[in-house]
Amino acid sequence: MSNRHPTAGFTDVPENDVELPAGFDREKAKIFTPLQVGPFLLNHRIVHSALGRSRSAHGIESPHAAEYFRQRTTPGSLIISQATSVSLECIPWPWSVALHTPTQIQALSRTIAAVHEKGGIWFQQMFHPGRTTSPSLVKRAWEKAGHLEPPKYGYQPVSSSDVGESGINTHSGEPFGQPRPLTLEEIKELRGAYKSTAEKAVLAGADGIEVLAGNGFLLDQFLHDNINHRTDQYGGSIENRARLILEIIDDIAEVVGHDRIGIRISPFSK
Repeated sequence: MSNRHPTAGFTDVPENDVELPAGFDREKAKIFTPLQVGPFLLNHRIVHSALGRSRSAHGIESPHAAEYFRQRTTPGSLIISQATSVSLECIPWPWSVALHTPTQIQALSRTIAAVHEKGGIWFQQMFHPGRTTSPSLVKRAWEKAGHLEPPKYGYQPVSSSDVGESGINTHSGEPFGQPRPLTLEEIKELRGAYKSTAEKAVLAGADGIEVLAGNGFLLDQFLHDNINHRTDQYGGSIENRARLILEIIDDIAEVVGHDRIGIRISPFSK
């Protein structure tokens, strides 16, 4: 096996290389029946779920990504993007994708155009890692965003409260580190970052937005009462712990409308 570089290996699926089991009745299979998703009528129920291929140098969508997603698109299919950081300061690990500079927007637009050319529908997934990063990765993102001085609070991850992730971050080889709770002013800025990133996604051609509020990332860290120990309007009751997510959805709806927003949750996650 040859060594792979950050943009290799996107196009490793041969065309038309799918065989259904013998006796499979395609006409009666519900998975091949249409499904209404907001304003979109999907031709079938096979959805390309979000992923993080970690092959985006400088946060820019790889040129191979357009071919990768084109191969996996059929007319009337729903394609959900790579998980995309909502600010340059919160890029979680090397080779992850971002959507903030004109170059990043232009690169994404080529991928979305390839999906649209085959009749597909594109939703851009957005997220913030929260406590699932580590101090050296926070420092790396901060410096790559162009800051010359460290942030006021140092290179700590952020979360709903100060409950840290256990174990070692595989991207940096160091402990995750104890996070600090986001301030109310930072929460306001975070909401703005989600809305601004949604605007850039639409500029690139996205048909809708998926908010990643699961898999242990920041918004999930607000939902879980074993992590969220806040005593303000964003902690305590279920309504308070869900408040930030619902506010972000309303903010993004001002850009795309409520019927073009999906939300991913992990209700059985610890």
